[in-house]
Amino acid sequence: MLRNHLKIALRNLWKNRLFTGINLLGMSIGMACVVVLVLFAQKSLMFDAFHEKSDRLFYVQTESGGKTHTNTVYPILGQLLKDYPEIETGTHVQSWYWPWMHHATKDVQPRSLFVDSTFFDVFSFPLKYGNAATALRDRNSLVIGEKNALHLFGEGNPVGKTIVLDDTLPMKVSGVLAELPANSSQQFEALLPIAILEQQPSFKESADWYNTFANVFVILKKGANKAALEAKLPTLVKTHFSPDSQKQTLHLSAFTHYIHDQNPTFKNLIYGAVGIAVFLLLIISINLINLNMAAALPRVKEVAVRQVVGASRGIVLRQFWTESGLVMLLSLVLATGFAVYYLIPSFNELRKQNMQLHISWTQDYPTVLTIVGITMLVTFIAGTYPARYLMSLNTPDAVKGKLSADPRQGRLRQNSLIVLQFALAVVLIVGTIGLRQQVSFMKNADLGFDRKNVLVFQTDLSYKNETTAVSEGRVILDQLRQNPNVVSFTTSQVVPMRYWQNFNSYYPEGNDAKKIGLRHVSGGEKYFETLKIPMIEGRGFRDNSADSANNAVVINEAAMKAFGWQTAVGKRIRQNNNDAVYTVIGVTKDFHYQSLKDEVEPLLHWYGGKQQLSSYLTVRLTDEAKGKELVSQLEARFKKIPARRGLDHFYLDEEVNKVYESISNILQMTGFVTLIAILTACAGIFGLISLVAKQRTKEIGIRKTLGASVANITALLSADFMKLVTISLFIALPISYWLGKKLLQSFAYRVELQWWYLGLASFFALAIALVSVAFQAIRAALANPVKSLKSE
Repeated sequence: MLRNHLKIALRNLWKNRLFTGINLLGMSIGMACVVVLVLFAQKSLMFDAFHEKSDRLFYVQTESGGKTHTNTVYPILGQLLKDYPEIETGTHVQSWYWPWMHHATKDVQPRSLFVDSTFFDVFSFPLKYGNAATALRDRNSLVIGEKNALHLFGEGNPVGKTIVLDDTLPMKVSGVLAELPANSSQQFEALLPIAILEQQPSFKESADWYNTFANVFVILKKGANKAALEAKLPTLVKTHFSPDSQKQTLHLSAFTHYIHDQNPTFKNLIYGAVGIAVFLLLIISINLINLNMAAALPRVKEVAVRQVVGASRGIVLRQFWTESGLVMLLSLVLATGFAVYYLIPSFNELRKQNMQLHISWTQDYPTVLTIVGITMLVTFIAGTYPARYLMSLNTPDAVKGKLSADPRQGRLRQNSLIVLQFALAVVLIVGTIGLRQQVSFMKNADLGFDRKNVLVFQTDLSYKNETTAVSEGRVILDQLRQNPNVVSFTTSQVVPMRYWQNFNSYYPEGNDAKKIGLRHVSGGEKYFETLKIPMIEGRGFRDNSADSANNAVVINEAAMKAFGWQTAVGKRIRQNNNDAVYTVIGVTKDFHYQSLKDEVEPLLHWYGGKQQLSSYLTVRLTDEAKGKELVSQLEARFKKIPARRGLDHFYLDEEVNKVYESISNILQMTGFVTLIAILTACAGIFGLISLVAKQRTKEIGIRKTLGASVANITALLSADFMKLVTISLFIALPISYWLGKKLLQSFAYRVELQWWYLGLASFFALAIALVSVAFQAIRAALANPVKSLKSE
């Protein structure tokens, strides 16, 4: 019987090549998008869940001033292991800096983490070479990533070979990392003993019971009560923490929540992916049902005869399921190829440094099972709907080839499908328009500084000889002062869009009850002038002994308001855990030093000292066209300074736009999915009007015989569908407005949802529907009326 079903299915699919082709195209592209979205959602929902002890793996959070941070104080791990037997083991995971690694004639600077010897007791990262149990026990051992090991040592096992860190410290390779899972919040290329950091004075100074910069992870013993342990932590705070940190609260948070605590908007990406996948599935399922209905109508007599000669309902249903299954199976094969070889690489290119996707048939079985389940469900629905409709027709009339004694039978269900399909498409169109306007707004908004004609050089090149670098740096800065194409320049450790996540509490001298949390960074001479950041009062920094002696600082307007001051110049402030007194010499207008997605927070710049080569050299030019010449000059000068990196540069305007790359990439993906949804909806309405044209074949013939023109008949057939699209707009527009408002509320600075967004989406939907309907309507209207009248 199965063989018979397959033969009939192949014959009918070939006979209806047009509908089969539309089905395959729509389903393949739509399912390919669903495959990528489901894969992304699956990996995101299972973030960090691959660790063997993930159910007992927690990290220490710090709550202070109403904000929760994923960091804590450095010494806490040792105290936790000493005082609380509920904890089995733990480790620091510290990204302090990325040392250079040298072997023979080759250098690399991998993304490095400094960890304890217990790292692999906490985390289950795979090693290609080496023993995880012993890899980090030796203070002079390191674990390196596979790609960097290949670069330094070539093919083969490098365990036991020597690498020199920063030209001074010899280390032995004790392990080589295999490829890290894409859904790991910890992404690194080398692991180093944290003892290296503990020997550095700058680290020792910060590693106290006040500064909260450490990432601490612990494994609880089996059966340990996490809530009971957390209830003991306030005692630890009172006993050990700095007096200025006594109000902090510690929490143990599940490591599987780490990605969401670091990036609270990440869950919106997951919900968005799932929502769009559901939207797409509904649209392509409706499309398949509509096209199957249109293709099945010429088979009215076939189904009726089958029933007359004794075919059961099950046999008829299995025939239609076989046909739908063949289409879905071929669509799934094409969709998988399209997803693997085009969509996933494109997705990874858009996300760049973020989670990359790849399909592992053994590890990603949830995605595979989900897609197979979806395929079976759509096959069942798409096969059942037309079969049940045809079997419900009056048998005597069906044997004669009549569709129904009542031509309106089933029309309500078909109309509901087209309304739902276009409503979903309109929601996606409105979302795409709204997101596009938001991205445009953020890229072109006034940020409070002038980003035009500003060229930034990254001058932290890991110099091999610091004395030579300082000497040559003075020459370079002196030449810039003489350059007629340079309006001004400044050296700094930060530039807008690249500000540190560095905070502390400050209070007016003599009033330690008025503590304000400020982001604080360094600044230098002409920093504010070069960026044209307006001053409300006072001035910027000057390279003189007075600013250094007075611990001069410049705050922004938000900080002044937070302190409750009407004027700030001359005010003296102090910070927690520091005896120094700082004098405010200037107040800037609030400027956006980070993405417009976030509000401008209170900000303080301290005087970073006399101008010298730092992390960034920011130059304002008379004309951006002069930038190429300056780049050539500086590249030639910097080549004279022995360094491990070459001079890099970017225009500040480009850097601002780069900040919004992730949102722009989401826009591109959403736009692509919206296009697929629209094209699929077009295919669906094409199938429905084909169905209606077949149902009204005789009526069209009579009308033409009585003198109706092609335009009259086209309008007649199109009118009902345009009414359906209009109804879908009345349903979709309020939903779109509500969802659009919710989407835009995630941005601190946002555009308002304009009426024309909805109007433009409505126009697109109506125009697309009209084009889809008009083609088939005109075709039906041009048919020979003699053949139409013989349709029975």
